[in-house]
Amino acid sequence: MEFSAENHNKDREHDEESFSYAFQIMNSYALSMSMNAAIQLDVFEIMAKAGPDAKLSPNEIVAQLPTKNPEAPSMLDRLLRVIACHGIISCSMAYDEEGNPRRLYALTPVSRFFVRNEHGVSLAPMMTLAQDKVFFDS
Repeated sequence: MEFSAENHNKDREHDEESFSYAFQIMNSYALSMSMNAAIQLDVFEIMAKAGPDAKLSPNEIVAQLPTKNPEAPSMLDRLLRVIACHGIISCSMAYDEEGNPRRLYALTPVSRFFVRNEHGVSLAPMMTLAQDKVFFDS
């Protein structure tokens, strides 16, 4: 086989795709656990209630959760970043009144499957079942 820049680039692209997929596999547990936590906290439902094009900050979401933990917005932000990096929700940057940057999260077509539709149907219970301790231990 003859070496060429074209072959080298194709090999490199293939290696990058393979590495990316291997990394996804390695992190799939973290993603599924993050999704389960977001579902348990009703994050997707909170985002959906804000409207179809709503972009919410972690502070705005936490304000609707029954918690008094001052670290909750930061903790939720980390959780949402994991989910956003997989394209399940979107993340954008904005600035508050003082000019401080903040992340805003929004539902995507994928995340809408984890929100109850007009018939009360959602994939959220199936995700919760798949993460249940009994399911993992069997």
